[in-house]
Amino acid sequence: MTAQVVPPDRQVTPVRQPSSLAAARLEKTVSAGAVRHNLAVLRAAAGGRGIMPVLKGDAYGLGAPAVAGLLVGAGVQALAVDTVAEGAALREHGVGVPILVMDVDVADTAEACARYRLMPAVAGLEQVARHSAVARRRGEPVTVWLRTNVGFNRFGPREERDVDTVLDALYRARAAVRVAGVFAHLSSSARDAEETAEQAAAFRARVSRARAVLGRRLAVSLAATHGLLHPAALDGTDWVRPGIGLYGLTVPDSRDLPGWAGSALARLRPAVTVRARVLDLVTVTRPEGLGYDRSAALAPGRRLATVAIGFSRGVTGHAPAFTGLLRGRSCPMVGRPGMDCAQFDVTEVPEALPGDWMTLIGRERDGTGPERSAGDVAAELDLTLYELLAALRMPVRLEDGADTPVAPP
Repeated sequence: MTAQVVPPDRQVTPVRQPSSLAAARLEKTVSAGAVRHNLAVLRAAAGGRGIMPVLKGDAYGLGAPAVAGLLVGAGVQALAVDTVAEGAALREHGVGVPILVMDVDVADTAEACARYRLMPAVAGLEQVARHSAVARRRGEPVTVWLRTNVGFNRFGPREERDVDTVLDALYRARAAVRVAGVFAHLSSSARDAEETAEQAAAFRARVSRARAVLGRRLAVSLAATHGLLHPAALDGTDWVRPGIGLYGLTVPDSRDLPGWAGSALARLRPAVTVRARVLDLVTVTRPEGLGYDRSAALAPGRRLATVAIGFSRGVTGHAPAFTGLLRGRSCPMVGRPGMDCAQFDVTEVPEALPGDWMTLIGRERDGTGPERSAGDVAAELDLTLYELLAALRMPVRLEDGADTPVAPP
């Protein structure tokens, strides 16, 4: 059989990976330098307590393996996730520090939890029994954290008698199930100082009960990013579990709390930038609409940029206030976004060209001009900061210095 010769004009060059092809259209960039700075700020605010960063939801959509490598390289000694699958993914990427699984996961993941040396949350009798059974099958104890409910009301019993029942089960299973610590979530630490103080007091009482049954060496964790604004939430806490604070973000309402004045959190730096490419430019020549429903009324003479971000990437619904930065000027979105693109009015940017980057969060690529804060964008899209980071689904580049990627461990 003779080999077929492909003419030069039909020869195929190596194809880039799909992820890099997507990154040619849109990107989320995380500054490693800003994350390291924010980690230092959070450590200072924690006053010598341990820092256990929370990397749930793929680190809020910012790339958990690479962020974990950055944090561990900066001296972080423990991490937290929501699910066993998230913890297992970090282990597969070489992350070796202790990992707390904060959500009570399903029974089918208990064996994997032990295999990957994760520390699952237990909040009820069924979870104690499941992890005890795994330990007996494996012939070695498993390590867990007790998750207690002081008003968040997502996992675990609320009444003291039910808490005592769980503590009794953990005591009886102590040969197979070793309890490393006790933790809880605060429900309103970004907004309500009084409720946070009440929940912190309830938590301290639970910790006392747990230590009386399981031993005085139990570690304790209550405060997350906004918990650092509440002395009551730090009282007796060994570990602080920051999430969005690592990326320089705080809920705007938190600045009205008594603890904000003089707080180190005011020194956090924004770490996230989101940009999307201009794909095409359209000049409106007659009164009509655009897109599938043609709901936006367009006047002749308006110039529209078609930008590579749509509802498949997290921009949904009518958002007339949503804007992007292009060549230093604010450009409002027009009409509904499509699956993979949306349109912005760039009439006031006559020099706009296909291939330009529109900045949706952060500063433009040259680092000058106005800044679009994540808080502004969240308000425009009617999302919380947490929802915004996770909703903007796109390739992530973790940069250290001048466009140097930071690899996972």
